[in-house]
Amino acid sequence: MRMTERSAPPTVAGTWLISRRGDFWLACAGGGSILLAMALVLRWYGDRELDAADLLLSELHLGATYDAVLRGRLWRRMPFDVVAVPLAIVAATFALMLGEQTAWITTVALYLAAWHRGRQNFGIARFYQVRMGGAHSTAHDLLFRAAIYLPMAAGVAYFTNTSFLHEGQQYLSLDIDPGFIQALGMLALASLVAYVAFTVRHREHCHPGERWLVLANALAFGSAYVLGAWSVSFILVLVVHHEVQYLYFTYAMARQSAGPRLGAIPAELRLAASFVVWPALGLATWALSQRSDAAWIPAFLMSGLLCHYWLDGRIWTKRARRLAAA
Repeated sequence: MRMTERSAPPTVAGTWLISRRGDFWLACAGGGSILLAMALVLRWYGDRELDAADLLLSELHLGATYDAVLRGRLWRRMPFDVVAVPLAIVAATFALMLGEQTAWITTVALYLAAWHRGRQNFGIARFYQVRMGGAHSTAHDLLFRAAIYLPMAAGVAYFTNTSFLHEGQQYLSLDIDPGFIQALGMLALASLVAYVAFTVRHREHCHPGERWLVLANALAFGSAYVLGAWSVSFILVLVVHHEVQYLYFTYAMARQSAGPRLGAIPAELRLAASFVVWPALGLATWALSQRSDAAWIPAFLMSGLLCHYWLDGRIWTKRARRLAAA
């Protein structure tokens, strides 16, 4: 495929979310690089502590989404996306769960969670790509998309074809021919190898953070959904990595919106304190809900999770960012 003519590429300096080292460990490859080691230790030791960490981080994670909505005043600029649709999600979730149709909710949550994690890696990697002037060519764009989405599809297809419970709950699993799953896995591996070869060859045009994220995404879905289909620990490791990554990204976006006001330690501390407000409210709401055995509590928590999946797919679009900056 013929390359398009481009001017000299931008340099990597100044294109990180916060810093090269911080991005590596918290947003890119660092978390993925220790994924397998953590999972093996948890297999030997147990996953109670990791499960507790997931519960805490997940509520902070949801709160970060609502912080982004409030910080950009998106309920005024996008009322359908951030008010009407979430209310419909809450109503549908309560109707299904109180009607004892929990298998449908578990199924939706499983598939949306996988999509949400893949899209998060895609979105942050695209952030780095845009900072370098965009995709180097049509081939770069196609290989990038394939290397993100095919490992996600292959991992989830394998998991749902071999594991009939998700976090101890029944869901509508898939019944796919094993030969097709193997072919999909080989295609995912081939796309990843082709992408890495392309970006190494054109390294001056490709942000290293983008490549790190593509590799971490493949490692996460491969290890947690394929190698770890028999162990909750593997899934939890993926979830915790995803939540830390999201918190780091949302804080970096809040930090960038503050612009030149930052730099001094007091300004940094004020921003951190303001960012923590909504995550802390989310955590406090979850903690209070644990004191009640009311039937509506699980529906309330699940609807909050599903609203987060929807909002996260809307509030980081170009349109939403443009409206927030207006």
